[in-house]
Amino acid sequence: MADEKDAQAREALAKIRRFLKARWEEDDPALFTGVIVPPKARSQVAPTRPAGQPAPYHAAPRPPVSADRGSDRWGSSATPADRPAVSYGAPRPASPSGGARPGPAAGPAAGNRVAGPGALAPAAAPGLHESGLINPSASDKGRALLDMYGKTKDCTRCPLGKTRKKYVFGTGNPEAEVVFVGEAPGEQEDLQGFPFVGPAGKLLTTMLEAVGIHRDRVFICNVLKCRPPANRPPELPEIEECEPYLFEQIRTIKPKVIVALGRYAAQSMLQTKKTIGQVKSRWFRIMDADLIATYHPSACLRYPPNKKVVEADLNLLKARLDQLKVRT
Repeated sequence: MADEKDAQAREALAKIRRFLKARWEEDDPALFTGVIVPPKARSQVAPTRPAGQPAPYHAAPRPPVSADRGSDRWGSSATPADRPAVSYGAPRPASPSGGARPGPAAGPAAGNRVAGPGALAPAAAPGLHESGLINPSASDKGRALLDMYGKTKDCTRCPLGKTRKKYVFGTGNPEAEVVFVGEAPGEQEDLQGFPFVGPAGKLLTTMLEAVGIHRDRVFICNVLKCRPPANRPPELPEIEECEPYLFEQIRTIKPKVIVALGRYAAQSMLQTKKTIGQVKSRWFRIMDADLIATYHPSACLRYPPNKKVVEADLNLLKARLDQLKVRT
């Protein structure tokens, strides 16, 4: 019986890998390399693109949703192509041309304010755009992300698009070599339009500074771009609708290291059902980057002993960044 279950699990993982790889292999065959534990060195195989040409944004097809919501992460035994899809409507263009709406050329965004007790606005940075991107017009990656922001900011693919106050795209440096992935926006994020600006964000900033990592040199985003009502956990159909946006952000930035914060970020990035306790503090290899998972800062606020685990994982992160000669 155990061998049969193991075989089913391997087949399920193989299906999802084929499904994910099919999304990107048309442009970059080497992009999705799967999970390898642990990586001893960064892959020397990297996607190539003509110099000066930005990575285009393609609205990825909506991942199919299993008809059996109570099944495992991959749904039933049916192949992805056989599963029924749920349609919530297509994203509305931000302008008649479909491009991004112009934002301020310099200075903090208009929404970059403290909004309520415990809120922490992102550190003011020259050229902070309304999207949260720092100087998005200064590089090909920044322009590609800005184009993606303009095409997705009015998304209504899932019901959260109708209940959110602000679309939380991500914040930081488009040229970042480190990407932090959280789970979903909270109350303060929904009000301000930036990720990790509430109490958990304040704790994250403090913990990063303790190991010498500055927020303006990394990129921070979430699996979901809209807040679930009452901060409830993300639901599988919402994750499956929003994951293509996350994967597109990562394939555009091409970071050397990814940090998954919390259960849902780790499960999404690694395409696994394992708990955060089963994957934390270990190195994985995915999308041509080294990935480490750890507890979400909010878990440290709820249960303080988790903070020591996150601190240890951030020290592992800093050691890997030093090994890769990443400036933080």
